[in-house]
Amino acid sequence: MIPTLTPALLQVMLLVAVAAVVGMLIALVAQRAVRHRRARRRQELDRRLRPLVLEATVADDDEIDGLLADVRTLSRDERTHVGRSAFLMLRGITGEAADRLRAVADASGLVPIVLRSARHRDAVARADAAEALGLLQPAGALELLLELADDPSPEVRTVAIRALGAFDDAASTDRVIAALAQDSGIPTSVAASSLLQQGGAVGDRVRHALDDDDPGVRRGAARVAGLLQTPGSGEALVRLVDDEHESVRLAAMRSLERMPVRDAVPALRAAALDGGTVGEAAARVLVAMPGSWTADALAHIAEAAERGVRRAAGIPRAETLA
Repeated sequence: MIPTLTPALLQVMLLVAVAAVVGMLIALVAQRAVRHRRARRRQELDRRLRPLVLEATVADDDEIDGLLADVRTLSRDERTHVGRSAFLMLRGITGEAADRLRAVADASGLVPIVLRSARHRDAVARADAAEALGLLQPAGALELLLELADDPSPEVRTVAIRALGAFDDAASTDRVIAALAQDSGIPTSVAASSLLQQGGAVGDRVRHALDDDDPGVRRGAARVAGLLQTPGSGEALVRLVDDEHESVRLAAMRSLERMPVRDAVPALRAAALDGGTVGEAAARVLVAMPGSWTADALAHIAEAAERGVRRAAGIPRAETLA
């Protein structure tokens, strides 16, 4: 039997519901008020302290020590704001100005916080720390990033690999190259971009990676070799035109389009005559090479290649010529 709801009980239930709604509204208003106060506080801090951070990026050598001393005398909240501002600016600044910003971040006390966060149990905190280690580059940053590159969290590993691009140490380069492997869980674009950030210093290791057993490493190394114009990589790129993995072949061809190698012409002609996506890519590479190298190959393609390959080579259709 369903109990009867008396008017008194209904009134109590209504009052409870109204009280709950009012309580939620009060909590929401209070939360918005707190956020508003914090935003105003950040704006006020930014107005006062941002000029100090900006001044550090253009200060003369004999002025920087005084600026850093000023940072150290700020209150805790002010130092926190200065460190955050310097960190955010580092995302878009390089060179001497970046070195000055790192010194400001260090003076603000940010570095110890980042070092502790690198071993935080929360993956998001570790990922944030990995990014900060790459930007701030404090003592011990490379070792910590190498650890984070093997973190259980794929997000942390990805950020760590990206951050390793700030270091041209051999250990950093080797770890980033390893991240090109098919089963690494790291996007190829992230590892390749990290190698590109390291620049020409990675040339020897990229050249050796072209002969790696893992097709993902060969593919990534082929892409990077072309973008960096890696000296001595031409012979290996020619070999990769005949690689058993299509993605490796295509990466090698894209790089040969940027840095032509005459010895690649026979392999490219054969690939073009085989047709398909690889054949079309091979035809585009041949067109990009000097005509004195490729005249015979292109003539052969015009006679025997499938329509898509001829189109990729810019060869008119037979009926058009007629």
